[in-house]
Amino acid sequence: MRGRNFCVLSLLTVLAVAGEPGAKGYQVRLVDATQVKATVKFELYRDYLIVAPGKAGKWKGLHLLIDTGATPTVLDRQLAQKLGLVEEPASITLVNGKMAAGRATLASLEFGPMRRDNLPVMVEDLSFFQKSLPVRIDAVIGLDVLGSAFEIDYLSRKIYFGPLPPMANSLPLRIEAGLPVVDAQLNHVSLHLLIDTGASSLILFEPTTLRPASPTKISDVQQPPKAIGEFGNKQVWLRTLRLGEIEFGREPAFLIRAPGDRGRDFDGMMSPAALGITKVAIDLERGVMAFSR
Repeated sequence: MRGRNFCVLSLLTVLAVAGEPGAKGYQVRLVDATQVKATVKFELYRDYLIVAPGKAGKWKGLHLLIDTGATPTVLDRQLAQKLGLVEEPASITLVNGKMAAGRATLASLEFGPMRRDNLPVMVEDLSFFQKSLPVRIDAVIGLDVLGSAFEIDYLSRKIYFGPLPPMANSLPLRIEAGLPVVDAQLNHVSLHLLIDTGASSLILFEPTTLRPASPTKISDVQQPPKAIGEFGNKQVWLRTLRLGEIEFGREPAFLIRAPGDRGRDFDGMMSPAALGITKVAIDLERGVMAFSR
């Protein structure tokens, strides 16, 4: 955005806003309090980007990009202007530095059965998505909107809210700076990975303990084939990747340079879609990620 390169969508908002406290004070409620379970249909672009309908203020039929690796929610500047939001100067911390952005309070945002009132949001120009997607993205939303329990079904292209059914595989999940993180074994090395539906591939930050521990051949590439944006990176083939009790075998990963560790308590980002996961569920109250292949 604004001439800066970025590697995957979530790197726009994956770290906490520089110098700003976490979002507080916004209200959460169900649109229909009697509705125990709800379903939202979505479109899937480039085999990994989830775009679903939503509403902000009086504006209906908005295109919301669902990104579990984004915090806080980012509103497109054009929509913010239509809503008459007043912006305050702020900045977003990227992996490769900081960039200017706006900060505002959104009166209401509705997505499926969830409604957020007085929601703190970042404001940026998201029009760059139109170069790669057939729709304009009005907002990028994360866990601050998605709630504490939901399931994404990539095959049926639906998001389910409410009590989650059991799945074949599960592992512990924790929240770091508002982001969902799990432990994984990559080449038999323990690393912390962000569950990131906005990522096109498995992304690892350099320096990583994988490199000295593994003689894996590394080759220069331009970018993951379905990623949006441009970035310099290196590709590495992992001998093994394990999530919980499940072995994924040989998987590609992309190494990117991430100067400094401020605000980052994980070693990379994991794309469920890129790993061939067909269903992924996140239950924050139980501290569990579950998935099916």
